[in-house]
Amino acid sequence: MIRELGISTSRLVALAAVAAAAATVPPWAAEAPPATRAVQTVIDAEKILLEEDLGRQARLAQERRLALSRLDELYLALDAAIQRRDTATIETLLFQVEATERLRAEQLAAERVVMERIRDRLRGIAVLEERLAGLDAAEDRAVGPLRGRWSVALLPSGQHGVFDLEQSGTIVSGTYELEGGFSGSLTGTLVDRKVHLVRIDSKLGRSMELEGYLSVDGKQIRGSWLSYDLAGGSQPSGQWIADRRAVSP
Repeated sequence: MIRELGISTSRLVALAAVAAAAATVPPWAAEAPPATRAVQTVIDAEKILLEEDLGRQARLAQERRLALSRLDELYLALDAAIQRRDTATIETLLFQVEATERLRAEQLAAERVVMERIRDRLRGIAVLEERLAGLDAAEDRAVGPLRGRWSVALLPSGQHGVFDLEQSGTIVSGTYELEGGFSGSLTGTLVDRKVHLVRIDSKLGRSMELEGYLSVDGKQIRGSWLSYDLAGGSQPSGQWIADRRAVSP
């Protein structure tokens, strides 16, 4: 795994950049399970930090080339001064060589730190991506029984519509559209085939509570609903039926 270096400013900046980019992620990413989103967020942050480290390494590599070129020039000049037996020049060049060698040693230490960090980030990203692949596979194997599209009828009014549901563990969420231009979100739970959903309408707000039971074959839900909107003498309660739609080939 990635070596723990504490929560550095650069890490916080990277995480902030990932959070800012979240508003533009594709719909499938926003709908991913929490564990998957968490791992993907860390991967994205580590990749941002990796790019920063690669930039640092490129700059250090350029400094290394300049320092080595300078050392070559100094040693050539020093060799020539020694052949000439030029004591004063030898003294000056020795001082310059020592200073450049110290600078090169400092650069080498800094470059080694960045290289090791790049190596560790690459290893860590690889491990995290393996973990992400495992989560995706587990999610594929454990698709919640409510996940999918459902044709819904509210009785006694006979109002029809569609529920698009997602499930992560016992938590259910989704969206809906009903005749009459009604649409919004759904949130709730599924425990031991008992379904509980709260309907939050885009215009009316929290408008209805639905309870029911999922059939043993997972193809139908039957239950009752309770309206929070009692204005205008509307029906306060009733029954509802949802039938799973076949997945398109």
